[in-house]
Amino acid sequence: MRFTGLVRAVLLTAAVLLLTTGTASAQPSSLLAKVVVIGVPGLTWNDVKASPELTALVNESHVGSISVKTAGPHTCPVDGWLTISAGTRAWGSVPDQPCGDLPAVTNGKVADWQTYVDRQAEHHTSAPIGRLGQTGYPICGFGPGAAIALAKADGSVSNWQPEFDRARLASNDCGDAIIDAGALPPREGRAEARQNVARLVAEARAADGWVLLVGIGRELANAHQEPLVAMQLPPDDGPRWLTSDSTRRPGLIQLTDVTATILKERTPAAVDPAGSATAGPLDGNEIHFTGDRHTDAAAVIEDRLDTNQRFEQPRPMLFAVALTIVAAEVLALLWFILRRSPASRRTAVFTLLVQGGFFVGVFLSTVTVWWRWPSPGFSLYCVVLGISVLAAAVAQALFKRYAFLGLALAAYLILLVDGVLGTPLQVGSMFADGPVIGGRFYGFGNSTFATLAVGALVTAGWAAQKLVDKSRVQAAVAVLVIGGAAIGVDGRPGWGTDFGGIIALTPAVLLMAWLTWRGSISLRALLGIGVAGVLAVSAVAFLDYLRPPEQRSHFGTFVARLLDGDVTDVFIRKLQMAVQFFAGPSGWAMLVAVVLCMLATVLPQRVPSETYRTFYDSLPMIRPTLIALSTCGLVGMLLNDAGVALPAIMVGFALPILVAHLIAAHRPATVSPEPHLVQES
Repeated sequence: MRFTGLVRAVLLTAAVLLLTTGTASAQPSSLLAKVVVIGVPGLTWNDVKASPELTALVNESHVGSISVKTAGPHTCPVDGWLTISAGTRAWGSVPDQPCGDLPAVTNGKVADWQTYVDRQAEHHTSAPIGRLGQTGYPICGFGPGAAIALAKADGSVSNWQPEFDRARLASNDCGDAIIDAGALPPREGRAEARQNVARLVAEARAADGWVLLVGIGRELANAHQEPLVAMQLPPDDGPRWLTSDSTRRPGLIQLTDVTATILKERTPAAVDPAGSATAGPLDGNEIHFTGDRHTDAAAVIEDRLDTNQRFEQPRPMLFAVALTIVAAEVLALLWFILRRSPASRRTAVFTLLVQGGFFVGVFLSTVTVWWRWPSPGFSLYCVVLGISVLAAAVAQALFKRYAFLGLALAAYLILLVDGVLGTPLQVGSMFADGPVIGGRFYGFGNSTFATLAVGALVTAGWAAQKLVDKSRVQAAVAVLVIGGAAIGVDGRPGWGTDFGGIIALTPAVLLMAWLTWRGSISLRALLGIGVAGVLAVSAVAFLDYLRPPEQRSHFGTFVARLLDGDVTDVFIRKLQMAVQFFAGPSGWAMLVAVVLCMLATVLPQRVPSETYRTFYDSLPMIRPTLIALSTCGLVGMLLNDAGVALPAIMVGFALPILVAHLIAAHRPATVSPEPHLVQES
């Protein structure tokens, strides 16, 4: 049938978009005779600013920041060193306890090693601690942290010394080296510790070492959360910015990239640098450099400190802005309920639209470069709130009573452009799981996807409504084109790179297109849509897996784990993340709200609102649009590690603008109703 052919064509086009990808190319660093990793828990860019010795290194280094988030809730030094050992995020410390001393080495073995092995199994990290020590390459270790990083799978350590030995480092016995410079003390003695770090760097360079100076973890369990320092000396082709394919961000690497770099360059040919079949794939990628040269140490340090603000401020300010908007909504709605006056109606409608505008302001705020303003946190608060209000006002001015459409369309177009450009607006926004959280470093996160899904489905519903009276086939094609563009941008590696997102959005778009075309759906057709969605996503994931390991996105990495039989722990961890929302009453409240909203889309006659029931039946495309929104939210809730939070975010965007439309559209019987959207447009 014509429609089936169109579906196949759109799915094929989306697959081609998803597969033609690549990250920004940057030449890998040409390593010298030795790779010397100097790990310093707690080394921040404020330490570099306060230390003349470390400041002097900036113009002699490729520089960046390193995300040290590991598997546990805290990244104590032991967590960081175990992560270096495994090449994937490991869990070393005990939750709700201070960071303890690193274990001693007794009779050539790390004390209590089995405890750390058991901890990985207990928390389902899949971290193969001991991987780095099993390579067979002669890597020297100095200090207790290096013993953990270089221990074999049974905890035994060789070629290791408790203290740094410059002569040993310079000897032929050391192919590479890992040095534990010790955690920086929180207060007293920190300046002396910084001088010791600079001295170690100088001595490593004197031994003809390619030095990688990185923060390894926090010095304290409750230490301030921020990306730490990363420097590579000497710089290739002048000092530039460190990066890796695991972050795809200039000036940012993650802890597991350190292991990947050592294994990539130094592992014997018999060992697969992507990880053996028993160890599983690495989480990181080789560190390299990119971007323009930097020659002003002071400017580089300030840039890093500004970047820290960009990553630290969004999450706390998210709650501040949300509470402000919700408080204004509650007051405006109470006024409207009590007075029912024109002024109270306009105020209630506008505050609801401001919440819709928030989903635009979250991303556009990045354009203002707020993190370089005075008081970055307060600046972000004002910028997002201001853009939210402005977006609501512009939508009302241009779209009148149909301002909801303007906000949905704006969110849809902004995120399409942002995805194609590599998500610069999402990075550091309130909806980004950045390096402090240790979440997604590139592509669309769950909150961003939820915003895109609402924008795409509402926009598709409006476009289909314009065509449905003329041709249901044309209306269905409009849904496929608009929804397919969102699927392609959201899922394409290097753009949205969102595996879970396309799993949820694909069946929603196909269902909406079918309902647009046929008006109803049978069980057989519903199953067919589900199978088509699964096959499309599976094909994209498998083709991404066929690319080289360092170029794979989340799609290909998942397939690699699946083929290695290494997905059980992944599923368990994601399930744990999804159910953690129900540890308190807020998660259950979200679930109740989400379920009620979903029921309202399929059982409109049970909703105690005549205005809503009238609205539901007023246009052919309202029902398919609302059902598609519920489908996307339901699939996302069941198959995504965000759990109930994903449809809750969708409700947070869709419900206020819908209620605003219903309030604005409702008029007393004595007042003539305004022409409908179809008549106005």
